[in-house]
Amino acid sequence: MGDKVLIDTSVWVDFFRKRRPELIERIATLLKSGRAFCTGIIALELLNGAKGPKELKALHDAFDIMRHIAADETTCMSAGKLGYEIARKGHTMSTVDLLIAQVAIENSLSLMTFDEHFDTIAKNSELTLFK
Repeated sequence: MGDKVLIDTSVWVDFFRKRRPELIERIATLLKSGRAFCTGIIALELLNGAKGPKELKALHDAFDIMRHIAADETTCMSAGKLGYEIARKGHTMSTVDLLIAQVAIENSLSLMTFDEHFDTIAKNSELTLFK
């Protein structure tokens, strides 16, 4: 279990809501081992949805521990191309999901998510999902 892992918004929501004890343990292990990664769009989604100052502080504490991956213009262009290719196969994906997937692909990160849209992206790209 040496994967570097990009943790999606859907996972963080469950983590902070303490819905799954096994998830809390798994995230803690990833954070402690330095294998947890974040990118700007995931941080934006999480901070935007924070329920109060306590949750904001917890988010910032988690962000301080994680390694961050930036999405530059090339990443955005590649995410757009990925969306185009998947749309030609009959699936329309959100721009946010495409950007998250492209960040994971470009940086050889597995994506930990509960969002089923990423199953479609993984079936039609090089995206690897963390199980």
